[in-house]
Amino acid sequence: MEEPTHLIGPDDEDENAEGDGLVEIGEWPKIQAQVLRRRLETASVPVMIEWSGSADDRRGIVLVPEDQATFAAAVVNEIDVDDEVSDDSPHAYVARIEEHLSAAAGLLDELRTRLDDLENDGKL
Repeated sequence: MEEPTHLIGPDDEDENAEGDGLVEIGEWPKIQAQVLRRRLETASVPVMIEWSGSADDRRGIVLVPEDQATFAAAVVNEIDVDDEVSDDSPHAYVARIEEHLSAAAGLLDELRTRLDDLENDGKL
């Protein structure tokens, strides 16, 4: 996957922000931006793309809600767009299931930590 021309992390300030609650997470060529949009939408992250450039060299600036920027950046950076070539072999299905289970385990650990913190603070 081509690296974006710039990638703004969730902790970085976007000097072009217009107070609309959206943050820019990067800029990619058209096809990669479309794949990332689909990936983010599948992860329940609302996405907007601002298109720029000529028809021959169309690029998309991917924007997401500010409160979901950290998660969106993780979704975008987890898997290389070029790795999303369909592989329908049984081994590929098993590998995908293992990846999902591993990701779910990581999320559960994070949730447990947050719950423990809330309980220790007396908020639960």
